[in-house]
Amino acid sequence: MHRLSFVYSLCFKFLALATIGDLSARDHVLTIGGGYSPSGNQISLERNVIFFEKLRAEKLGGDIRHDLYFADGNSPLPDLQFEPEGGEVPRANLYMAGLFGSERGIANHYRNNELKNTRDLSSPDAVERWFEEEGSKLESGDRLILYVTSHGGRSGNKDNKFNTKIWMWNRRTLEASRLAGWIANLPEGVRVMTVMVQCYAGGFSHLIFDENDEKKDSVDRRVCGFFATVCDREAAGCTPDVNEANYDEFSSHFWAALRGKTRMDEPVGHCDYDGNGKISFEEAHAYAILTSRNIDIPIKTSGAFLRVHSRLHSEKEEEEGLLGLETPYSVILERAGKVDRAVLEGLSRRLNLKGENRGTQARDGVSALAKKIRKVEEEKKAHKKKFDSARGVLSRDLRNRWPDLENRYSPGAVRLLSKEKRQSQFVSAVEEHPRFEEWSKLRAERSKLSDRDLQLSKEYASWRRFLRAFENVAYAANLPVICGEDVVGTYMWILAAEQEGFSGN
Repeated sequence: MHRLSFVYSLCFKFLALATIGDLSARDHVLTIGGGYSPSGNQISLERNVIFFEKLRAEKLGGDIRHDLYFADGNSPLPDLQFEPEGGEVPRANLYMAGLFGSERGIANHYRNNELKNTRDLSSPDAVERWFEEEGSKLESGDRLILYVTSHGGRSGNKDNKFNTKIWMWNRRTLEASRLAGWIANLPEGVRVMTVMVQCYAGGFSHLIFDENDEKKDSVDRRVCGFFATVCDREAAGCTPDVNEANYDEFSSHFWAALRGKTRMDEPVGHCDYDGNGKISFEEAHAYAILTSRNIDIPIKTSGAFLRVHSRLHSEKEEEEGLLGLETPYSVILERAGKVDRAVLEGLSRRLNLKGENRGTQARDGVSALAKKIRKVEEEKKAHKKKFDSARGVLSRDLRNRWPDLENRYSPGAVRLLSKEKRQSQFVSAVEEHPRFEEWSKLRAERSKLSDRDLQLSKEYASWRRFLRAFENVAYAANLPVICGEDVVGTYMWILAAEQEGFSGN
């Protein structure tokens, strides 16, 4: 038997043994949610917590403790942004915002969040106290389930792009490296499973390394996670839309697969990809990849681990037996597990990929879409110059007629919007201006360019999803050839954790 096949078969025998868990162990749930301010705390974040609570109650039972940190906690002040259905903004307000400020968020309203038993996220220290006071009480074999539905930021460390952050109330941040330290200090034997949907969430896929740094050793703990997107990309979600039927973000699909029902309580289609009658975290992750049509590029811990320790075959690679993007698709499918196979086949149908060279097709498809996206960005910059020119002339002439508009917060400017007769005069002045038609046309074109940019980003994400799934199989097949038993053993423990699920699944 070829050395790769022999070692690979041993790995899966090890995986089978690793999945045997301690039946007396308990799950403990910690949720970090909400935005950094009322204007950054969209209603979808609140609804994410409510949906997760349904799953927790149904699959884990009411006796499982759920500690929730959300925005400003139980403060009575309005902290949540939402846009009511059917709400219309008067034309006068739209024109005033478009010509003298920004139309962004002009239809939004605010209220207090409706979550119960919440703690505020005014500082990362609050979460640190949880790890010190509650996390320290966990016992060997227990599993901490950490769900983050918040906003995220890029890494501020140029030497470690994976040290991304979670935004907290009052614009405080929690870096991945700091969270890694808290996890490392949990009692020995405590397992950790994370689901994170914030922008740049993929940086936290490196919690498996000491201080979230891939240059350091792997942590001596079973840690796995599922993340909405890679470390250098924004994520879908975070909307003020009150209609949950429109939500297409990672955890909506991930939790729906595990629950068996969507947010709207509709049954979930087939996602038992390995046919064992249970839905694992790995399968929920695959379901999210196959079901969502957004800009996300979902990743999991095992894929992040492989990219640090394994490598792909290249034309310069002299060692035989390594797989790469040039490997025939039939070989990749043969090496893939049932769940990865479902992802590859499902995305192949979506992308109309055929033939044996799908790895290189995907690589070229990603490259072509990246060029199209850059072209649209260039068009948007050129368009902005025209738009700003028309806007500048319009706003100047309006200020000449109503000097109070030099400061749109002045009493005179406020009266212009508060009196119906003055509103009508203002709207007429705008719409009768010689540059109004040009400005309106440019506004419509700007919207179309944004829509085009979004659509290309979604297509790009689909191609990146396939490419990553293809690479993951190749990386995994190459790992036993490149690394020793200790690294392979750590990888198998990660897989075992990803293939767990909730009771009742």
